[in-house]
Amino acid sequence: VVVTLFVAAFTVKLSHRFGRKELAVCGSLFGALIFFVVFLVQTENVWVYLGLYAISYVGLAVFSLITWAMITDVIDDTEVKSGERNDGTIYAVYSFSRKLGQAISSGLAGALLTAIGYSAKTQFDPKVTKGIYNLSCLIPVAGYLILALVLVFFYPLNKARVESNAAILAQKTNK
Repeated sequence: VVVTLFVAAFTVKLSHRFGRKELAVCGSLFGALIFFVVFLVQTENVWVYLGLYAISYVGLAVFSLITWAMITDVIDDTEVKSGERNDGTIYAVYSFSRKLGQAISSGLAGALLTAIGYSAKTQFDPKVTKGIYNLSCLIPVAGYLILALVLVFFYPLNKARVESNAAILAQKTNK
């Protein structure tokens, strides 16, 4: 919460200057980089780990904060393309996709713990604890990188397109 509140102070200004998509990509790459550093450091000090984790969370906090504006951008883009405003449908698809992702991630976490040999008997085994550490670093790296790639290659609403859509909708509203 503290990191998110800190990031909220400048996220809106940065998104206006650079664009939401562009800022989300940068935030994702920043998070991936910091988690990769955490993986390389292999610290045993919980405070160092938590400090680096908090720094990496800046990237996720930026994305989380602007996601809501990005949903509105999708709604606006759909209205420009189709002439209809489908707020409810678009938000429902987003909400369902988010819940589906949460369910898949829970199952994946269990599968990955099984893959590294975690059980009640092995929970403190050095090989298993190292595996948990590595998973806790490398899974976020992969997730952040996938997020950045999806945004770059599949999410079409860059700053210029969002501004164009806003101008079209403003002109439509003023008529």
